[in-house]
Amino acid sequence: MGKYFFLASALPAMPVSLGDQLSLPFSDIARIVLRNIEPQDLPLAKALLMKIDISNFEAIHQDRDVFIDGGMLTRDEIEHKQNLPLFIQSFLDEKERGVHRPYLFDALWERYYEYVYSLGQEMECRFLIDYISWDISLRNHLVMVRAKESTREEDNYTLASHIGTHDLSAVLAQLRNQRGPLLAERMLDEERLRQLFHCEGSDPFSVDAILSTIEKARIFERWEKMNLPFMTDATILFKGGVFDKHNG
Repeated sequence: MGKYFFLASALPAMPVSLGDQLSLPFSDIARIVLRNIEPQDLPLAKALLMKIDISNFEAIHQDRDVFIDGGMLTRDEIEHKQNLPLFIQSFLDEKERGVHRPYLFDALWERYYEYVYSLGQEMECRFLIDYISWDISLRNHLVMVRAKESTREEDNYTLASHIGTHDLSAVLAQLRNQRGPLLAERMLDEERLRQLFHCEGSDPFSVDAILSTIEKARIFERWEKMNLPFMTDATILFKGGVFDKHNG
């Protein structure tokens, strides 16, 4: 019997297709994991859920009335800058001194990615190492496409390039064949789901499989709620802020 047989059994099966409804809200799935994961693996789950905190922090501090449930921080904590992890506090310190980036919150996303990747290395978590490096690679490949289209300097928008080293030119080739931004975003999330399947490994009761389930559930719930900012409020094909309507 695997390490997380009982936890995996308590989690709902993932939907078949994007847009299908989860049998439990994502926030409930996150709570089940946090309550039942072993203490030594808890930092891994928290780090993955902090991705939601970064999205919420970015939205709230741009005066957008958006809050996604399931992260580690409450709306009040984000609004009043309380109980923030060190990498967010470090970003705020840099913000006071002046962030030398075209888009301010890229500095925050880079700190998050570096934090969670380093944690994966420190705790020898294959899932975080493999998936985060792939996720950064995808983001940076998309940045390069958008930079070429808008004649901007791509180096001003890429982040953590020393971590994201995957060649995703095949994914971009598929992306060019999509008709419209919504279909393109759907294709990218389907690609994310395929990558998650590869990164979770062969043991369905491992910590890697549990972490993969968290990320899958986040993606599936995103497609349940078509009013989220990256579905209606952005003009880009990835989350992270680059080239959206808030910074031209």
